[in-house]
Amino acid sequence: MPALSNEGLFAKLRAALPAGSRFETPAATIHPAVADIPGFGRTRCYLWTVTPDRSTPGARPPGEFKIQLIIEGQERGARGSLDTQGAYTVLLGYSPDYGVFVGWEAGLYRNFAYSANVQVREELLASARETGWAVAPPRRSQDDVEVRVAFSPGNLGHFIKFSRQADSQGARGVWREAVFLANTPTLEVEPLPEQAGDLVRYTERQRARFASTRFARDTRFAPLVKEQFDYACALCAVQLEIVEAAHIVPVFQAGSSDDIWNGLALCPNHHTLFDAVSFVVRPDLIVHVDPETVAFLTESRRANGLELLTRFDGVRIRVPHFWEVDATVRRSMQAVLEQRAVLVTAA
Repeated sequence: MPALSNEGLFAKLRAALPAGSRFETPAATIHPAVADIPGFGRTRCYLWTVTPDRSTPGARPPGEFKIQLIIEGQERGARGSLDTQGAYTVLLGYSPDYGVFVGWEAGLYRNFAYSANVQVREELLASARETGWAVAPPRRSQDDVEVRVAFSPGNLGHFIKFSRQADSQGARGVWREAVFLANTPTLEVEPLPEQAGDLVRYTERQRARFASTRFARDTRFAPLVKEQFDYACALCAVQLEIVEAAHIVPVFQAGSSDDIWNGLALCPNHHTLFDAVSFVVRPDLIVHVDPETVAFLTESRRANGLELLTRFDGVRIRVPHFWEVDATVRRSMQAVLEQRAVLVTAA
């Protein structure tokens, strides 16, 4: 299965890590990349491309995505192991289809076969694309149970922080799930329960709160944003009552806001592509399409209709009404557009 280049993956990782992170390993080294991260110290990141699982029909449930573990120097037929000594270690995937990272439990992968598959469900990727933070229930993996978390690039530091906290507490299975739910970015939730018997009701309540919060924010945000763009897609200008409001900084990510400067009016197609980081809008309102995503889709033979994306490369989007009349709001939008633009190679 085609994958992003090591250079492309390294660029995604570097852009997603907190400002001031310094790499010990050379550029484009991702199996692993070792970085000194402010607030975390020395951290080892193993990173692969998340791709659709094209196993023999019936071999896997539909809707599976995966990474394939091959570390530097591992020969075909040899066993591999993630190094977890001397630095905190995270096992990550990046999905060019959804524009999100996935985090697994690195400690469970100390002994694996060459090109071992590590799965994630597609609905978790889709949820993270929409909200910026998605936590899956525990799932059987490597003769153990594992909690997978998918998140927007801006939440990578948040994932590292609470993954390390969960490991230090020995939180496994449903307890680990609860730790990640209790630390959903930008959302205040109830403290963790003290008794294991209360975990099921706790996680149900938190998931219901996330859904209602997301919906409530959208109902306030969407009308204001669409009005700024004359109810037309900022790229293709379609109206037809199908235009949606896209958050530039995802809902559950630090810096997100329901102010108009954090929104673009987009048709459903371009909204999905924007949330997947297939393109960004630079602070000068010029569209920049991600060349790594284009190459990935083309090599995957899933590029029909690619012109829906590529024909807007280098084009200026529709200008929101506030742009020329409110410099403060304009600068706020430019700041978040610049923050997002670094996620695309050579933007």
